[in-house]
Amino acid sequence: MKHTLIKQTTALFLMVIFNITFFACSKDDANTKQEENPGTQVFVAGINPVSSQLTIPELWENNVAKNLTSSNQSGIAYSVFASGNDVFTAGLEYNGSVNIAKLWKNGAATNLTDGTKNSGAYSVFVSGNDQYVAGFEEGAIGLNAKIWKNGVVTDLSNGIQSSANAVFVSGNDVYVAGWQVPANTAGGQFIAVLWKNGVVTSLTDGTKYAGATSVFVSGSDVYVGGFEYNDNQSKTLVAKIWKNGTAIDLTDGSKNALVESVFVDGNNVYAAGMQNTGNQFEDAATIWKNGVATKLTDGTKYARANSIFVSGSDVYVAGVESNGTNNIAKVWKNGTATSLSSNNGYGVAHSVFIKIPN
Repeated sequence: MKHTLIKQTTALFLMVIFNITFFACSKDDANTKQEENPGTQVFVAGINPVSSQLTIPELWENNVAKNLTSSNQSGIAYSVFASGNDVFTAGLEYNGSVNIAKLWKNGAATNLTDGTKNSGAYSVFVSGNDQYVAGFEEGAIGLNAKIWKNGVVTDLSNGIQSSANAVFVSGNDVYVAGWQVPANTAGGQFIAVLWKNGVVTSLTDGTKYAGATSVFVSGSDVYVGGFEYNDNQSKTLVAKIWKNGTAIDLTDGSKNALVESVFVDGNNVYAAGMQNTGNQFEDAATIWKNGVATKLTDGTKYARANSIFVSGSDVYVAGVESNGTNNIAKVWKNGTATSLSSNNGYGVAHSVFIKIPN
């Protein structure tokens, strides 16, 4: 239910390709079949490499892959949400010229944009009969934050470069997390923002680069995950959660870290993201429970936790880990990793959603 600049980095990486065609360190056992409670459905959205030059939007159900593109077009599946008998996946697909924001319902695609400008869908949330999708579309000013309700678009940008990275619906209220670049910020800094019913609130003051990646509402409390520079000189990212607008630092700013996803279960607040452990690409996939960090990977290779979902006593995390040659889409259940994508290029698991039997 969750991006940001990080997701956009992935999208830009793929556009280049298109143009040329909590528990312990991970107990990784590539392609392990994990036991689930009978009837439990584990949905994971991401990308699966067909070759080193082609990645496709993919939906995995209980580790079984389903290609979301009917014509092997490059694309990304960013978010998945199951409601009743239906499974919704948000993402983008390349049409040969630009990326098109898409929503798949049970594998059938609907274009959210007309294909004339780059666009993408980062998050989907279903409430009753309504489907909400957060994302962006390019405009004259750059990226414009957008939200689609049942396919009808609303521009959240207010004429400011921005992106809508995550959506959550609680009662009659629609919350969207993302970023903006107001003209009055020092040096044109990205600021973390939250829209409630289309009205924007800044979570940061614009003096330091920041972004909001995820939002979760529990009762009267609104939790937003993201990141902010510790300062504009060292430019180290600090992993953050904002609770009702008040910032909580999860890291000390000595090394890069960020939150990609936040989930609340009772009195427990979970976050998923990454912490750098050394050199540039030595990032450990990390989860935090009530502020206490647990690394899912050992930090010797690039890895990231992109999404977290708690179901009963089980904690599921979707993400990615490099094997030294390729990036592999992974899902962790209670700290144990299962590899999802082929060992053939750039695979990523962006989102996980758990559906249990009634």
